[in-house]
Amino acid sequence: MRTVLDKLDHAPRILNFLRGLVEFRPREDDVFIVTYPRSGTTWMQMILYQLTTDGKMDFTHISQVCPWFERSLALGTMESQDFESLRSPRIFKSHLPCRWLPKGCRYIYITRDGMDVAVSYYNLYRSHLGFDGSFSDFFDRFMTGRLQYKSWFKHVAGWQAQSGNPRVLLVRYEDMLSSLEGVVAEVIEFCGLEVSDKQLDRVLRRCDFEFMKKHESKFDHATRVLLDRGIRPSSFIRKGNNGDGSGWLTGRHRDAFHRQLEKPVKNPTIELDLAEFLR
Repeated sequence: MRTVLDKLDHAPRILNFLRGLVEFRPREDDVFIVTYPRSGTTWMQMILYQLTTDGKMDFTHISQVCPWFERSLALGTMESQDFESLRSPRIFKSHLPCRWLPKGCRYIYITRDGMDVAVSYYNLYRSHLGFDGSFSDFFDRFMTGRLQYKSWFKHVAGWQAQSGNPRVLLVRYEDMLSSLEGVVAEVIEFCGLEVSDKQLDRVLRRCDFEFMKKHESKFDHATRVLLDRGIRPSSFIRKGNNGDGSGWLTGRHRDAFHRQLEKPVKNPTIELDLAEFLR
């Protein structure tokens, strides 16, 4: 009975999203930043915002200038016609598999070491989503895809299967850490942008971790929701480090992860449980 009621509760969000998806009019220069959570989404949002505007930090929240595509539609905070008022190139954030995104746009998919993702996602679940279990409990859920965005392995494999698509740019989070200027140059070329040396210098300075940390309230997607619920969130932008999993993962965790990583993903299509992607 509870399952049926849950599905009924989710139905309005699914219908809102599907209606918005049908009504959405893509532009050739639209850019979708796509990730499995905790893989550099916010960082790339800031990079593209700085590259495509005068870089002013006068927005209250990054979602005003780079909307979260599916969540905005699902919750009804924006409709497809609202996106029409955004000037080109429009930048959107998404955690969707490619099959559920509009066609004919540009897509930047960021991957991050899955063990680091697990640790970062665990901390987000604790600080923002009320999870009170142990890391081992969470890691077991991560490995079996029993989380909001399902299987990290399938999510990544589904997008990596698009590697031959000229409209898809695959970026490694680790490369953003080690060579931000090189990644920014890739993004500029991929998006067909014209960027002056002065603008590029500003982009690199403002996309530095410390600068973004100082403006954290502009990037934390959960702050407003949590404050409405009377919850005070802790840090959303944590460390941004590579190898962040070293202090959390045991030998058992690492062995299990590598065994799963070596298995071929026979069907990289993400489960069609749209409700989980639209919460």
